[in-house]
Amino acid sequence: MIEVKISGRGGQGAVLASQILATALFKKGLSVQAFPSFGAERRGAPVSAFMRSDSEEITLRCGIQHPDWIILFDPQLLENPLIMGGATENTSILLNASKDLSFFDISGFKKTFRVDATAIAEGLNLKTTSFSIVNTAMIGAFARASNLIDIDAIAAATRDLAPIKKQENVAAAETAYGRIKEVLR
Repeated sequence: MIEVKISGRGGQGAVLASQILATALFKKGLSVQAFPSFGAERRGAPVSAFMRSDSEEITLRCGIQHPDWIILFDPQLLENPLIMGGATENTSILLNASKDLSFFDISGFKKTFRVDATAIAEGLNLKTTSFSIVNTAMIGAFARASNLIDIDAIAAATRDLAPIKKQENVAAAETAYGRIKEVLR
């Protein structure tokens, strides 16, 4: 079983990202669960969404305590103990970040990847007045980093679920898939 925690700020699309990822995996014949968790429902507050996938039926009905993957839409959330709780040395992380990660402690992860999803989203005009909508770019990057699903499945699920700007969202996923970098220590 693979367990993924997707965290960002309210309005960045973390919940939709978990649904797109779960849909893509489901269409490939896997069992999936996707569910959100958030406190005060306001734009900008930390939000997490979770996704489980397995080739067998998933009978768990609880939250994810120790994710295999953490996808962070905002690298500042690395400093939030509520978001990072449960990460272990077996957890890999994907960060929406430009090249400079020197401000963050990323030493305790199995693998670390980064993609500048903000630049991709802004280049495709995927933004609101408050945020760049980085969800589809991050899921595209995750597809490549994790090797769990191919980009064509992500693109198809994005076309099905993106509420607006479907082609731009597909382009964001495909662009991020090609631009992801592993951060070597």
